[in-house]
Amino acid sequence: MWNIKLAGNQNGRPLLWFHGFMGSSDDWLPMVADLFPEYCNILVDLPGHGNSCILEQLSYTQYLDSLMAKLSTEGFETFVAIGYSMGGRFALHFQQRFPDNIPALIGLSTAPGLKTDAERQHRRDSDAVLMDALEQQSFSDFLMKWYAQSIFGSIQGNKDLLTKLLESRSRNEPSQLRSSLKLLGNGALPSLWRSLPSISIPVLLINGADDSKYFGINQEMIYLLPMGRQKTIAGGHAFHLEKPLETALAIRHFLSELIEGE
Repeated sequence: MWNIKLAGNQNGRPLLWFHGFMGSSDDWLPMVADLFPEYCNILVDLPGHGNSCILEQLSYTQYLDSLMAKLSTEGFETFVAIGYSMGGRFALHFQQRFPDNIPALIGLSTAPGLKTDAERQHRRDSDAVLMDALEQQSFSDFLMKWYAQSIFGSIQGNKDLLTKLLESRSRNEPSQLRSSLKLLGNGALPSLWRSLPSISIPVLLINGADDSKYFGINQEMIYLLPMGRQKTIAGGHAFHLEKPLETALAIRHFLSELIEGE
């Protein structure tokens, strides 16, 4: 059910990495191999992505519990959670479920969910339309339109990166992506806005300079998080793919402060 890869120093401090929608654990490999070699990098395929398949009979809470059980079986009890977009939202929910196991959290283009039932219903409806569109056209055409959205900034102009994304994202199975949105999508999960003041651990939120939507969301979150801080990096919603070095430096600076404070 859960596919996990390890990279780096398996005796190092554990970092738990969650990718975004249509991604996989492989998204992080180039960054962690070059820029986090001394850490034990735990790379997770989210349900419906990579080699982690959706089991329809399980609830979202059961998925959280099963992941914790797997990590514990592998010998990991505490870890800094790092997540991008859907993965960042998942990391927030994981921390709420297991607060004693996650001493710090890093969210890239991350939000705590939609605030109202009406917003969540609208998102569920739009996700259904989105997946219908995917199933009615080629994956490459769908992805070209997906990454043409203004939220992704200049990715369309980066031919090498766009080619890699088109190739890796097209490995997904549309039916699994649909199930993933029903389980993990912004319209599926309850809002965590009211829970933010109770998250009394260090939290770093990073957003892209061209992603005004998430810059604003992160500003709101920082106001509510007792130990939150915000960092902006050049790029759009997927700035970590556009600027991996700058992203890694921001994360490493945050981690070094955590280690020094222990």
